[in-house]
Amino acid sequence: MDKLQNQDNKPSVQHIENIAVIVPRYGRDVGGGAETLIKSLVDNLKLETHAPRIEVWTTCAKDHRTWANFHQPGVIEIDGITVRRFLVDERNLDIFIRHELDLAGGKVLSPTEQMEWLENSVNSKSLYQHILEHGQEFSALLFGPYLFATSFWGALIHPQRSVLLPCLHRERYAYLQCFRFLFEKVRGLIFNSAPEMVLANEIYQLPCFSEKSAVVGMSFDERFDLPQAKSWADLKATFPGIEKPYLIYSGRKEEGKKLDLLIEYFARYRAKCEQCKTSLVLIGAGEISFLKELPPHVYDLGFVSEEDKQALMEHASLLCQPSLNESFSIVIMEAWLRNTAVLVHSLCAVTKDHVLRSEGGFHFGCFEEFENIISQLEQNESLCREMGKKGQAYVKSEYCWDAVNQRLSEAWKKFGLI
Repeated sequence: MDKLQNQDNKPSVQHIENIAVIVPRYGRDVGGGAETLIKSLVDNLKLETHAPRIEVWTTCAKDHRTWANFHQPGVIEIDGITVRRFLVDERNLDIFIRHELDLAGGKVLSPTEQMEWLENSVNSKSLYQHILEHGQEFSALLFGPYLFATSFWGALIHPQRSVLLPCLHRERYAYLQCFRFLFEKVRGLIFNSAPEMVLANEIYQLPCFSEKSAVVGMSFDERFDLPQAKSWADLKATFPGIEKPYLIYSGRKEEGKKLDLLIEYFARYRAKCEQCKTSLVLIGAGEISFLKELPPHVYDLGFVSEEDKQALMEHASLLCQPSLNESFSIVIMEAWLRNTAVLVHSLCAVTKDHVLRSEGGFHFGCFEEFENIISQLEQNESLCREMGKKGQAYVKSEYCWDAVNQRLSEAWKKFGLI
């Protein structure tokens, strides 16, 4: 196809003709970072002046824990995109859970055990049949995330048309041999960040890795013109227990996200510093199962509305994102768009890279570093806003649709798909 130049002298973007996006779950009500990222990519592509034909092929599941069929199979339209849903196959949970426990315990699964684990993950034979029969009608088949059986088996049906958006981080699944095989066989690999791509190269050491890999990321254009957040007075009326200054954590309330470490460090800081006034506010669905009760000055507000989430972020001193396993981290970008600085863990290469490149926050690797950062902020409240503004500029520069689409176009060309 011809290169296109728009009237604003933006970089020329070469468009792919048609794409099928294959994911295990899809919809407006589907949470999760990978699902949000992929839906954002689909929604932005359909708005292009010379938009490719896009279809989404997915299962009837909604819950990522049970993978029970929730939606009816068939064809529907979601936000102008054709979505084809296929029934999830029955699976042997005893086999799946046994291998999950083995992995959690550090066991190295044999090739046979890896296949058993995949065979009892989320699968859909009717989806695979559709890929077999119609995959060659599309220039590219985009699969993600990497660790689901729909991505593994589906991408291997037409590997020369398959592009994987892995959303990879350092977890036990990443080191399974079956996924090295998958990464090697697909046509291309699209990463959300440079550190994620470095990690993949470190783990898999694939031949010709650079030739089949590209960094793209997620667009946030639809969030650039955010409505004005609730005033502090209105927010206090909704949540009368909170006081400024406060740190905020937004996300899943689990040890896997290092929320336990954040609460521990914060409680130690407050116990050590009698004069400090900072509190810690937690938002997000779910219960905190790893503690009998929260320490003083830690407030769990539970699941809040999007309006309250945005206001709580804007009025916070810092957004805390202590997770070690991220391939992008949408919540950091959300905080920066509200001019709020972020605090991340030094051992997460992805979030630390965002912070260093943007100058939009801090990173900590031990309690002493955490303590020094919070103490510094209590003495200089304006520092957070200065860093938050730098973070906002970073998001608007690196993750506007023009920049993301340009990188995506270059990826299609690199993979030989346009």
